[in-house]
Amino acid sequence: MTTPYPAVRPGELHLWWLTVPPAGTGTETAARLLDPQQRERAARLNRPLHRHRKIMAHAGLRVLLAGHLGTRPCEVRLRRAACPVCGGPHGRPYAAGGHGLEFSMAHAGDGVLYAFARGPVGVDVESGAVTARTARTVAGWLPAAQRRTLDALPEPERLRAFLGCWVRTEAYLKGIGTGLAHGVGAAENASADPAWHLVDLAVPEGFTAAAAVSDRTLSAVAGSSPARLRICTSELPSASVIGAAEPARTREGRGMRDTDPGRRAVPRETPDEDQDPLLDELRTAVGRPPRALVAEIASWPAPREFAAPGADEPAGTGQAAADAGGADAGGADAGIRLTPRPRTPH
Repeated sequence: MTTPYPAVRPGELHLWWLTVPPAGTGTETAARLLDPQQRERAARLNRPLHRHRKIMAHAGLRVLLAGHLGTRPCEVRLRRAACPVCGGPHGRPYAAGGHGLEFSMAHAGDGVLYAFARGPVGVDVESGAVTARTARTVAGWLPAAQRRTLDALPEPERLRAFLGCWVRTEAYLKGIGTGLAHGVGAAENASADPAWHLVDLAVPEGFTAAAAVSDRTLSAVAGSSPARLRICTSELPSASVIGAAEPARTREGRGMRDTDPGRRAVPRETPDEDQDPLLDELRTAVGRPPRALVAEIASWPAPREFAAPGADEPAGTGQAAADAGGADAGGADAGIRLTPRPRTPH
């Protein structure tokens, strides 16, 4: 049985950060926590480093869910809700028997961010390893005013500003359940959507992250105005993920060795492809190789420009300091005040 974690209550957003260990560290062991479909998806990735990161990220999610649901990680049953756009089975993920516990996960480089709430939630994280070339390409479909603002910034500031815009967009798309499968058109009015709040998150240096939190997460504590969201942060040690998989390794013996996702050959790839996590993420989402991404992105509707901090989104995150041990997500009240947006009359 996995270590139980503090219950997620209405009005709370629980965040966990996992730093993935070096490639090859516990890959085969952690893979034993995944279900057959997850193992198959991991095996499709050609690069061992990417397979390792994906396996550790999903194994960590199972460890956290098991701690909240009172079961073993390998027994967590993951499902997908229907997509709100096409009705396909690729909407927001959920755990069977979760009793209203919702979650979102994002990973970039060696960092993995998990979010848990009592209502729809989405998170995204990106690494500073995204190249300026990719930022310029993807920024090409941003609104004209935002493109001009980005173009006027020095290169380092431009990249940071672009990443901030991107993580908010993808967090919102994950929250509403479409993800990137249908492009970014659904995020056109993200900053003005009265049912969602966009929150910039404090994450380790070198990363940029944001969360999208539904009003349903706040409904039980929204009697006062403005509503209040309490954010609790903790670290998930990679050793605890590998340790949780050891019982599965004992039960299965050497049965996984022939299907270990970390043992496939790696084709030669260009340096740009190998060093740009955002490009890899887009390629996975749209099912296109990098050379076709420009045409794919050009067909997406441009998202609406995000409001400046303090306009209709929180000015700060009020992050609680993470406990060094990583087991206690309680901490001090790290609330942020969310100013309700006026709802459009029907």
